[in-house]
Amino acid sequence: MGTVPVMALVEGTIDKPVGETIAQTRTVAAAHGYSVAEGQSQPDALVFTKGVSMFSWGSKLTVTFLETSPTQTKLTISTSETFALTDWGRGQRAAVKLLDAVGAQ
Repeated sequence: MGTVPVMALVEGTIDKPVGETIAQTRTVAAAHGYSVAEGQSQPDALVFTKGVSMFSWGSKLTVTFLETSPTQTKLTISTSETFALTDWGRGQRAAVKLLDAVGAQ
């Protein structure tokens, strides 16, 4: 099975330390119906997945965290869909929604 193409790439910055940002992102993603794929995640990158349902083709958000200062973190979110050639903007909307919910700009 080949690699899944990236559907969207979104960046934002939050005025919080990286550890606090990671914890908050986990909580917000769970509230939006995503599960952490622990086996695919790393200390500076979390992979969130949502299974196939009536409203989703099985989406994946990969969030990387970069400490830009002790009190600021840059988040980069890449999205992909498991069973779709295009996501019709769903990945972009999900990434922006996650950034907004954690307070990133």
